[in-house]
Amino acid sequence: MNRSVQNPRLGSPLWLAALGVIVIAQPAHATMPADPALMAAEIAALTAPQLAGRGAGTQEERAAAELIARWFGEAGLQPAFAGDWRQDVPLPPDLGGRSVNVAGIAPGRGGLRDRWLVVGAHLDHLGRVDPTATGEPACGEYYPGAGDNAAGIAALLHVARHATASATQGGERCEESSLPARRSLLFCAFGAEEIGLLGSAHFAVEPPVPLAHVDAMINLDAVGRLGGGPLHAAGLESCVEFAAAVHAAAEGLPLAAPAGASFQSDHVSFLARGIPSLFLFTSAYPEMNSPADSLAAVDLPGLARVAGVTARLVEDLRARVGPFTFQAPPPLSPTPDGNRQTWFGSTPDFSGRDGYRIAALAADGPAAQAGLRAGDVLVSLGGAPVVDLAEFTAALRQHAPGDVVEVVVERGRRRLSFLVTLGERAQRLR
Repeated sequence: MNRSVQNPRLGSPLWLAALGVIVIAQPAHATMPADPALMAAEIAALTAPQLAGRGAGTQEERAAAELIARWFGEAGLQPAFAGDWRQDVPLPPDLGGRSVNVAGIAPGRGGLRDRWLVVGAHLDHLGRVDPTATGEPACGEYYPGAGDNAAGIAALLHVARHATASATQGGERCEESSLPARRSLLFCAFGAEEIGLLGSAHFAVEPPVPLAHVDAMINLDAVGRLGGGPLHAAGLESCVEFAAAVHAAAEGLPLAAPAGASFQSDHVSFLARGIPSLFLFTSAYPEMNSPADSLAAVDLPGLARVAGVTARLVEDLRARVGPFTFQAPPPLSPTPDGNRQTWFGSTPDFSGRDGYRIAALAADGPAAQAGLRAGDVLVSLGGAPVVDLAEFTAALRQHAPGDVVEVVVERGRRRLSFLVTLGERAQRLR
C-alpha cells in the first residue's frame, strides 16, 4: 500500500551474493496449488536484513529488483524492455536517486496474442527506521514489509510460473494454430509505490507495449493475511466482465468488493488511463508498517490460496474473447446522516493542534487492530480527505460496519497507509 516517506540515504553497493543461502533457485514450471514453502523462501529473501526494507531509490531496492529479475527468468518469462528486465524510474529532485521497475512477458497466441493483461505487485517498502543509517541493519532497525509487499511478489511469481507451465500443457506437440487463442501477459514488479505510486505511473507513461492493447490490470498488494477471508477484490465495478470471472476463480472463497478507486495502490495508475483494474488484498493486520511485519506475520496457507485464485483468474481473463468494458469508478455519494453505527475506535486530541490527531485508541478497536497509534494524524479515510473531527465523522458515516477502508496517517515525518476493518458501536460495550 502507498505511503509517502522521506527518501532514505543511498547506501553502499549491495551485491546479491551477500544474500548467501537465502537466495533460492525456483523451478521453471509449477502448477496449482501454490507452494507455501517456496513462497516463504521468497519472502524471507526479500525481507532479509541485507535488503534493509527495500526503500525506494536505495541500492537495496535495486538489489531486490535484481533478485526478482532472476526469478522472472527462472519462471520462464521473457524480458519486457528490449532484452532487459529493468526500467529505470526517475524520482523527484527532493527525493533524489532512481527507482526501478522489473517486468517480464509470457507470450499469448492466436488472434489474442497482441492483446495484453498486466499482473503487478510493488517490490519496495519503507526501508530503514533511521533513513540516514548505513550498513546492515539489525532486527527492529528496518521495515521488512513481508505482508506489504513481499507476499504480493511471491504470489506474482506463482502466477508467472503457472502461466508458463500452462503454455505447454495439453498442447506441447500441437501446432499453435490448433490451440485456443490467449492474451499475452505482462508481469510487473513496480518500484517506488510507497512514495506515491511512482513506478507504476512511470510504467504507464513509458510502457513496453501500447497501453491501447492492454485490456485489464490485476494488482496484488497486502495479500498475506487471508485467515478466514474474505478476499477483497476492489475494482469489480471498473469492468462488466470482472465479476463472473472473479467469483469463478474464487471457488467458494468469501469475497468482498469495495470500490477500487478509494485505495491508493498501483492499479490506480491504470484506472486513470481507462484500463479496467482489479486490486486484490486481504485483511488488516497490526504488524503493517512496523518492524514486526516479518515472515512470521504472513498466513502462508492463505497466501497460497490467494495465489491460486489469481492464477485461475488470469487464465480465465486471458482466454476471454471480445473486449473488456471499462466503467469509470463512480464518485462517493455522501448521504445527509450516513451510518451512525460504524465504529473506528479512536479518541481525538482536542488540544487545538491542526488535523484529526489520535489521542487514544480502544485496545481491541478496529484502528488499534490495524496498527494505528496514539499521535497519528489522519489525512484521509476511504479516499475522503480528513482535516478535522467533522470531516472524519462525515467520512466514517459513509461506511458500514465490516467495510475495509484505507486510512492514511502522518506519523512523524512519514505518511503511512493502513487497511482498517470497521467495527460496530455495540462492540464498545462488550
